[in-house]
Amino acid sequence: MENEWIVIEVSLPGQYVELAGAVLADLGAGGTVIEDRQLDTFVVPDEELLPEQRYSLKAYFEAVENKSGLQQQIIDILQSLPALGADQFTVTSPRVVKMEDWAENWKQNFSTLRIGTRLVIHPSWEDYQPVADEVAIEIDPGMAFGTGTHGTTLLCLQMIAELLDAQNPPVKMLDVGTGSGILALGAAALGCREILANDIDPLACQVAQENVVKNNFSDRIEISPLPLEELQGTFDLVVANILAEENIRLKAELLGHLRPGGWLVLSGILQEKEQLVRDGFADLPLDALPTRVQDEWICLLYRRRN
Repeated sequence: MENEWIVIEVSLPGQYVELAGAVLADLGAGGTVIEDRQLDTFVVPDEELLPEQRYSLKAYFEAVENKSGLQQQIIDILQSLPALGADQFTVTSPRVVKMEDWAENWKQNFSTLRIGTRLVIHPSWEDYQPVADEVAIEIDPGMAFGTGTHGTTLLCLQMIAELLDAQNPPVKMLDVGTGSGILALGAAALGCREILANDIDPLACQVAQENVVKNNFSDRIEISPLPLEELQGTFDLVVANILAEENIRLKAELLGHLRPGGWLVLSGILQEKEQLVRDGFADLPLDALPTRVQDEWICLLYRRRN
């Protein structure tokens, strides 16, 4: 049902949490939580998990009619993993939670944030009045990823701010995997005139559109639910804040949307996977610039050769 999510908990030793999280993500989990620590596709645990200690991994799925079928699918896949014996994990029966219950948790860790010299991001529950040449955007992430506080998003925002404050700044931008729309909004606030923000998740598109309207950027930002390969046009700046493997899988489409001389920003990449991505993009007509690092994440900047 609309505004409802399914929560299923998997109890298992710490050494298998990452593996189980990947399985749940492949099955369509919109986010996962370990005990009191938030995790999702982009979030690294803030402390080491003890290999033998048992943890409860909560996975959130969009509501489905066949809840027991989803539970059994999780059990079957976990049982098929050679590293994880059937006696090492349990999977609870699905339960329903309201979207508002989960979305409310964002407020605990999201407050006013400054990016570069001019951009300020703040949630709707904190009032902020820009001073001097500052520009401010208001974000309610809801269920969509993206407040600017996470390393991958922060790196992208910093890169966007630098490019837009430089000489000959990008005029047209493509935001791949827009989530809450924060990267598109930041670029619009800093002066980018035409932005296409793309996400195949309908919920993300809804949240992003609400944030665009709230910040009065409907004349600059278009939200599209189409897959990347179906989008039209080329851009001065293409930003893909997605997973390392997804960046590689979509490299031809990313390049196809990047005009000669344009900038390509790739993030959502763990430091340990930098070489994987570098190797994946090595055969493209791109010049690589130095890597940016934040926490355990990196951001790569390329420029397409003329």
